[in-house]
Amino acid sequence: MKTPRAIGLGVLVWLLIFIEISITMIGLKLSETIVWMIHYIFLIPIVVFCAWLYYKSRDKVNGFLLGVIMLVVGIILDMIITVPLFGNMDYLTYFSNLYMLPGFLESVVIVGLYDILRKKR
Repeated sequence: MKTPRAIGLGVLVWLLIFIEISITMIGLKLSETIVWMIHYIFLIPIVVFCAWLYYKSRDKVNGFLLGVIMLVVGIILDMIITVPLFGNMDYLTYFSNLYMLPGFLESVVIVGLYDILRKKR
C-alpha cells in the first residue's frame, strides 16, 4: 500500500468536497437539504476520480480500506480546519449532523466498488 499516496488523495477528496460545499452552501446560498442532495451526487465523481488516480499505480490494496483511509484523512482535516475556522459550532454538533453519515458511508463504498469493478476488467 502506498500510504503517502492514499493520504494525499484523501486530502484531494477533502479539498474538492470543501470547494463543492462552499459553492453550494455559501456561494449559491441553497437550503441545507438541497446542498446535501447535490453533495451526494457530486461525491460519486469526486471519489471515483481519486480512486482512479490511486489505482493508476496498479496497487492492490483493498478498496474499502483505501476508502476508510481517505475518510479518516477528511475527518482529521475537518477537525483541524473546517470546524475551528468555518464551522461556527462545536465538534459534537458538527460530527453528529445526520446528513454527513450517508456521505461517509457513500465514499467508502464507492472506493470499494471501484476496486471490485476494476479487478473484474
